[in-house]
Amino acid sequence: MTRFLLALTAMGLIVAFATPSFAAEQPSARDIQAAVDSYLANSEQDANLVGGPGSAGYDQGFWIKGGDFSLKINLTLQARYEAWVWDDDEKPLAADFGGGSGTSGFSLPRATLKLSGTAPCSISYYMELEFGHFGEDAIDQRGAQSGQNLGPLSQSLNFDNTREAWIQWSASDAFNIRMGQIRTATTRQAMVSPEMQQFVDVSLATAFVGQLMPGYTDRNRDHGVAFHGVFGCNNEWSYLLTVTNGDGGDSIRNVIDQRTSDNLAFSGRLNWAFLSPIGYTEGALRNSTCQWYGELGAWGYYYADRDDLPHTQITDSIRYGVDLAMAYGGFSMTAAYSLSSDENAGNANLDTAAFLVQLGYHFPGTAWEIAARYSAYDADRDAGFTLAPGIGGGAVSEFAFGVNYYLNGHGNKMQLDAAWVSGSDAASALIFDPYAGYPGSAGETGTGDNTYGMLLRFQWQLAL
Repeated sequence: MTRFLLALTAMGLIVAFATPSFAAEQPSARDIQAAVDSYLANSEQDANLVGGPGSAGYDQGFWIKGGDFSLKINLTLQARYEAWVWDDDEKPLAADFGGGSGTSGFSLPRATLKLSGTAPCSISYYMELEFGHFGEDAIDQRGAQSGQNLGPLSQSLNFDNTREAWIQWSASDAFNIRMGQIRTATTRQAMVSPEMQQFVDVSLATAFVGQLMPGYTDRNRDHGVAFHGVFGCNNEWSYLLTVTNGDGGDSIRNVIDQRTSDNLAFSGRLNWAFLSPIGYTEGALRNSTCQWYGELGAWGYYYADRDDLPHTQITDSIRYGVDLAMAYGGFSMTAAYSLSSDENAGNANLDTAAFLVQLGYHFPGTAWEIAARYSAYDADRDAGFTLAPGIGGGAVSEFAFGVNYYLNGHGNKMQLDAAWVSGSDAASALIFDPYAGYPGSAGETGTGDNTYGMLLRFQWQLAL
């Protein structure tokens, strides 16, 4: 009974002292009205951002738009049959990939989903996801032999599903800032998207140049920032400048990767449309009859590659080149010449050169196009340069011929091409490229074998 009375007394004291305090903290009518006005003040702005019911449609991709926000969805499918046949006098693939006189089969090298759009305040974005059948087992097998998945110069590749992803602010046509996983400046054919290629895939020379740079799969990409734009009286000049990590698209974040250093990679590219502009495309589908087109480009890339455990030199790398694209009516041409130099910690050098000449003719009034190209690379490698197991000495060249049938431009086309690849001497080694289909040669393992074979490809592309 005593405990009950004490409890009632305590409750009474609490209520007596608390009631004035609660009453003092209750909001007045003026406070309530101020809170409502503050909340409703943003309602008009929020409605403008949402943009009402929005709209949707298709224009070179499926799009959705509401107010300042937009989303565009594109899809690329490349269904391919390809066959590689080794010459009778040459050895087949390296022993770790099995023997045989050749390889062939069906594949879906690209199943690409692209998401792009705009946001308020002059913001745009882009993300490219890849789910294709590009040869991951072979990549993993090569990586297991060296203990990690690295390219020819100890740089990581970019075979993750997220190939490219960035946010961009556009101050003007002449100045745009892009940040994320971006493309770096390189030779022209590697700047052209896979959907816009005149052949089934890039040339031997372009694949070689790409493999000398970080983040290469079908294009070179790296984490960093890019500045780009167009200028001139008729926007005939365009530029691209990038500052990136220098170790590829699928690398571990540098802040938690003790294998990396703080050194950054720098690249730049300048285009001059001295005649009517062509843009980053191949072929003559966009050309007008009896009109000349022409663009000249120059590019460069530099990276001081270091390891931080301890801080030691891997290589000082520089790549640069020039390229030219011209067209008239149904004729089209692409040419490029690229050089590179690497010096490792032992002052041993790797010097390379690569060139490409590609010609095409689209028959007026028809869906047919024919094309031919010659490309080659040459590597001069000191005996003490041991960081590039995929690159031998000597030269390798490619001659290719292709036929295209455009059902609906590059959006729906069928392509058939054949390439004959040969090495000039016993030290030559054919590169490995999982997209173009170059399988690598036995000479790559140091056996000193020449390379020679034929690559046959048929591809049906649908790009929505």
